[in-house]
Parts: sequence; structure tokens; C-alpha cells
Amino acid sequence: MIAVAAKEITVESDVFRVARHPIVLVAQLQAAVAVCVHDDTQGVGGLLHLRYVATHNNRPLELTDNTLSSSILLLDRFCKELKSNGARMQAWRVRIIAHIPPTEGLAAPVATVLDLLKAYFSDIKVPPDVRQINRSTGCKLSIDAHEGRMWINGSAVAFERPLSQAAEK
Repeated sequence: MIAVAAKEITVESDVFRVARHPIVLVAQLQAAVAVCVHDDTQGVGGLLHLRYVATHNNRPLELTDNTLSSSILLLDRFCKELKSNGARMQAWRVRIIAHIPPTEGLAAPVATVLDLLKAYFSDIKVPPDVRQINRSTGCKLSIDAHEGRMWINGSAVAFERPLSQAAEK
């Protein structure tokens, strides 16, 4: 049997995609965060690509309440889309990947966005696995929406299942 490569869809900044069929969702992270959610029981997954701060002349602009509110609204729409595609929250595996370039002044904005994301998922009792990539060049993140497998720059990424979910198995 010949394996057929899954179709790739690029997820631009401040956009999300959700799918329940074999498709690879791809985000080019450059001073951005990817929220990857997958339900192993239903074969549904998605990717939310968030910029955590805008820059001008290689300097970060101030992170405002409006920016954070927009991110929360987008995250909420992303989670609702996952549920409407059959993903069951109690079976979600949430992985958050943040790309942090060494640009001065980015540590505080990314920490704020990561704290916001962790609080959101803690409130719905789905503990996220959070990883930070500290490097000057961006990275390509890919997730197979149906299988939940992930790659960063072409290398497979292994994630631990959160303890609360591992105990249920």
C-alpha cells in the first residue's frame, strides 16, 4: 500500500483552523504562539496561531487590553469550533508552543500571553503542555489534525500526556 501525504494548510497569524480528517496544519512562528488542541478519541484537532506582540523598527509595541481581549475572543471561537467538530473537552490534549526571539522587551508580552492561555485552559480543567523556543529565527510548526502528531522544523515532537489524563487511561 502506498502512503499518501496529507494535504497541508497554512494557518496565518491571528487565525485558527480545525479539522477532523487527515490534514496537516502549518504555522510559521515568528514572535508568535501556537495553540494546538487534539482529541485522541474523536480524531479532531486544530491550530490557533497568535502573534503576542506587534513590533515597529524591531522594537515591541505595548501589549494592550484590546489585544488581550481579541486574543481571548479568538481562543474562545477556536474552542467552540473544536467542540462543534465533535472534540470532547475532557479528552483534549493542549500543547502551546511559543517562539521567542532575543529581541529586547519581548519577555513580558509573551509571559502575559502564556499566563492568559494557561489560565484559560486551567479554568476549563485542561492542563496545557507549554514549550518555549528561544532563538532568533522563526520555526515551522506542523500538526496532523487527525492524528495529533506534531513537528517543529521537520522534527517530531513528543509530548507527555498530562498526569490527570494519564491516570484515567
